[in-house]
Amino acid sequence: MPNLVNVPGTENTTEEFRKKVVEIAKNLKIDPNFLMAIMSFETGATFSPKAKNAQSGATGLIQFMKKTAEGLGTTIVKLAKMSAEDQLDFVEAHFKPFKGKLKTIEDAYMAVLYPKAVGKGSDFVLFKKGTVNYKQNSGLDLNGDGEITVAEAAHKVAIRLGTANVNKTVELKKGDKGAVVESLQDELIDLGYMTLEQKKTGVGIFGPKTEKFLQAFQKDILLNETGIYDLPTQAAIRQINERVKKGSTGGVVQPVQDKLVKAGFLTQDQMNTGIGMFGPKTQTALIQFQIKNELEPNGILTDETFRALFKSPAPTVSVKPHGTDKTIDFVLPISGEGFRTYNREQNGADQFGTQLTINAIISLAKVWFLLHPEVPLQFGDMSRRWGGAFKGHSSHKNGRDVDVRPIRKDDQMAAVTINEAFYDAKRTEEFVKLLRSKFPGVSILFNDPKLIAKGWTKKFAGHDNHLHIRFP
Repeated sequence: MPNLVNVPGTENTTEEFRKKVVEIAKNLKIDPNFLMAIMSFETGATFSPKAKNAQSGATGLIQFMKKTAEGLGTTIVKLAKMSAEDQLDFVEAHFKPFKGKLKTIEDAYMAVLYPKAVGKGSDFVLFKKGTVNYKQNSGLDLNGDGEITVAEAAHKVAIRLGTANVNKTVELKKGDKGAVVESLQDELIDLGYMTLEQKKTGVGIFGPKTEKFLQAFQKDILLNETGIYDLPTQAAIRQINERVKKGSTGGVVQPVQDKLVKAGFLTQDQMNTGIGMFGPKTQTALIQFQIKNELEPNGILTDETFRALFKSPAPTVSVKPHGTDKTIDFVLPISGEGFRTYNREQNGADQFGTQLTINAIISLAKVWFLLHPEVPLQFGDMSRRWGGAFKGHSSHKNGRDVDVRPIRKDDQMAAVTINEAFYDAKRTEEFVKLLRSKFPGVSILFNDPKLIAKGWTKKFAGHDNHLHIRFP
């Protein structure tokens, strides 16, 4: 069976269903991925034969209208009672009049949405504002000009393939030569499957090495290891280049989630709430993975993150703070991305630290902001300029200490103790875990018994309402 793009909702289909799609596509002389993308879009990624449009009443895998169903010798009621596999027979029957004519995703989707537009071109206007058809499909008017064109209508279907530009794809395989092969080799180098030295043995030549490395990439992203640079493989690489991040669906999202589960940054239960959908849980897991691997913690599947996640050799981009610990002559800003200060003396007289410590605090807050933009960290006493005695503290003299308030459940910038109802033990623990991950040698004094039991903090008198942190 040829490769199929991992479109949103693929996990809701059976192998029998996918094999039948490939068979039907062969009969119709159409790319099977076009059919999968259309059914994914029309059913909201459920691939349910019962999927129904509340406004039009259209039902099923390609949203059969009442007249369309009757023209195929059935009804929408009967269609809704069928299995997805059985309903595919009527999908094939619907597309049969267009056999051999649907070479682009645009024309393939027009065969479902508006058959009269097949072959009319991307600028052809389908529906105008004020009509029933426009009202039922208003979400397709991407530029909001009151007109829905073929290109606009097909765009949301095309992106289910991981790209909105899939009409001019050329498969590459062993034996091919040229600039496009060299471009593929460069992609394989960027993703960590091929080295520059290996490319030099056959620049622009699709030989056994290029085939082998492409198969390794296909295996990692859950595609059949054909060694052919087909549409699904091209779509996956293009999706990575365009950045896989929060909001992304289909394509390489599920393989990324699988890797995060295996690496222990995402649980299977969390993944099951949105397989193939890059939501907040996947973003948080990816950021934590990046922090652990000293990558820029931006929650985006960069080439560097891909290489680290899929265990390919890769240089890492360090996000460790820079600076020195020579003098206590740097003051923490009153606020910044992901943090605020509290009980601050004039001009920050109680919030001096070494350059390394100040940079560490700021970088820590930036990472926390990516994870929890809803609640900034709160930093209190640090050290006096140049160090020395600090009234009320036996420590806080070396420019590496800082007090931090625990997180509150109501997100308020106020004090809270571990014994109060507003104490958010879960997010405070997450902060401690992040801190220890980013700075392994850090010491923390804080009296939460669960954190003490895990060996993450140490008990110390007077530390029910703040964490005393000493950076390494």
